[in-house]
Amino acid sequence: MIARRSLVVVMAGLLLLSVQTPIDAQSGSGLKGVVLDKDGTPVRGATVAVANTTLGVTQGAVTDEKGEFRIVPLPPGRGYAITVSFPTMSTVTLSDLEVINGRVANVPVTLRPSSEMNVQVKVTAKGDVVNTESTETKTVFGAEFIDSLPILGRDYQDVLSLAPGVSDVNNTGNPNIHGARDTDVVTLVDGVSTTDPYSGKRGQELNIDSIQEIEVKTSGASAEFSRAEGGFVNIITKSGGNEFQGKFSFLWRGRYLDHGGAGIDDPRLHGGLGEIGLRNLSFNDYYPFLSLSGPIKKDKAWYYFTAEYIQIQEPVNALTQAFVRGTKENRTFGKVSWDVSSNHKLVFTATLDPQTYTNLGLDSFTASQRLLEQGRIA
Repeated sequence: MIARRSLVVVMAGLLLLSVQTPIDAQSGSGLKGVVLDKDGTPVRGATVAVANTTLGVTQGAVTDEKGEFRIVPLPPGRGYAITVSFPTMSTVTLSDLEVINGRVANVPVTLRPSSEMNVQVKVTAKGDVVNTESTETKTVFGAEFIDSLPILGRDYQDVLSLAPGVSDVNNTGNPNIHGARDTDVVTLVDGVSTTDPYSGKRGQELNIDSIQEIEVKTSGASAEFSRAEGGFVNIITKSGGNEFQGKFSFLWRGRYLDHGGAGIDDPRLHGGLGEIGLRNLSFNDYYPFLSLSGPIKKDKAWYYFTAEYIQIQEPVNALTQAFVRGTKENRTFGKVSWDVSSNHKLVFTATLDPQTYTNLGLDSFTASQRLLEQGRIA
């Protein structure tokens, strides 16, 4: 009985020794070194960071008064990197280091002033003059370019005519591409067609500030585009990011700023009415705009929201009368983006753009009072 108990004790001791040996060996593995400046003076308080992405190791230390550091224990293996930084000094990174089992490797580091390490690199690249792999012709307008344009109004359609081969002579917002009809242009917003299936013209208004990019394809469109003989307008909207951002703007135009020349033409063109009637008209254009964007959950889900109210009052000089033609519109756009995985993303968008027009059918042959009476009867 005593012999058997002694045998158990001996076996337990051997098992404990076999387990403790690799642990002790690992506890003696690591990196050490001394950090000096260019004159050989120890650098005290330098930050030392050790990382190994393969082994999932991240540790750090600070040098003492002798400039020395010691990071122990570290799992043995290759692929270690040491990054040493200090204010006013250039950061040094030593990569592809190896930690050997049971040894503490010595890694000396020398830091130099950051002013000596400034290097300017100029890279010049030229694209191909002719892209032989694509037959399409397109023009791309970015958000920064659109913001800097001195265009009158808040319609993205005013930007389209800047592309070669695109024109909008009658200013209806439905452009002609290379002489094709204005109903032969398909407009896509984030890949979804917004063209009115009945009229073939634009069927949706959009805040110009919510547009990230406008791509106008005038010819040679690829296979994913179809059902248009003229061309395509591909609009990509903005998305939210990890930082909260907001913007508010208010634009106004009225008779006090444009009193002397709003619609004033030669009296002989309008049956002698001249500028008397127009100068007595009161008109105001309002464009208040608000945008908000930010994270729902950082690095995972984001939101982007815009709201804009538009009031346009246009003075009209008819043959026998002068009147104001009005437009009121609300343009609201919302977008939620969600990264489900690295290869899958869900995007939800909503657009609201109700419009109201006044005095739309009024002309020199219809009195304004008669138009109002007809509107009430209808």
